[in-house]
Amino acid sequence: MHRPHNPGVGYPGRPMQPRQQAGIRQTLEQSRYFRDLAARDLDRLAELARMKRLRNQERIENVGGYDAHLWVIVSGAVRISTKASDSSEHVYAVLGPGNYFGLAAVIGKGLGTLDGHAFGATDVAFIEGPALVKLLEDRPRLWRHFAELLSRRLAIALMLLRDNTASTLSERLVRRLLVLQPAIGESSDAEPVLPMTQGDLARMLGTSRSRANAELRRLESEGLIHAGYRSITLLDLPRLREIAGKDLKDF
Repeated sequence: MHRPHNPGVGYPGRPMQPRQQAGIRQTLEQSRYFRDLAARDLDRLAELARMKRLRNQERIENVGGYDAHLWVIVSGAVRISTKASDSSEHVYAVLGPGNYFGLAAVIGKGLGTLDGHAFGATDVAFIEGPALVKLLEDRPRLWRHFAELLSRRLAIALMLLRDNTASTLSERLVRRLLVLQPAIGESSDAEPVLPMTQGDLARMLGTSRSRANAELRRLESEGLIHAGYRSITLLDLPRLREIAGKDLKDF
């Protein structure tokens, strides 16, 4: 099938241009999830990767199938969700530059049924699952690093499950915003902006949009956040962290 050409963006099977590979290498080096790897390991990951440009709301293929890939966000954001048997949707997170997804499906050989959709124009790099598994087999020391990434995601899932039963909606909402704040990428901004809709936040919390909006308005009236169009700005991180309490992990 013919694919339309996007300048500067590679597709599976096409050789990567040097500047594309350099861009992926820089993303990995600056990512809090990969920057501790040795330089030669970062080089090899960048060599294995390909780039894909996504339009707003475009669905990413092969997130949780048997031919799953490891995806790393280069620019923009990706909304991670899943559909229940009754067609209702649960949103897990909106992830930004330097973040990753799909690793559990690669290691588990198809375990998981996640959907990924671009939130705005987005560039993602991906490494095909078999190529990543071969790299881990060729360089066994890397297994520990990738196992720690999986372990951290499991710890986050357990924390969110606990929050759903032990925290009020107000506490859960603030905790979820703070959990997601580093997920949008490294930022020195005193007032970080989270790319998400209020409806998606409600889905993350398993509540109605009206209840989530009421809590957002209350936090906004107290000067803690600003709920805008397709974004939520965190205005007072110290006070939000006081509300959230301890034992907070992030994506």
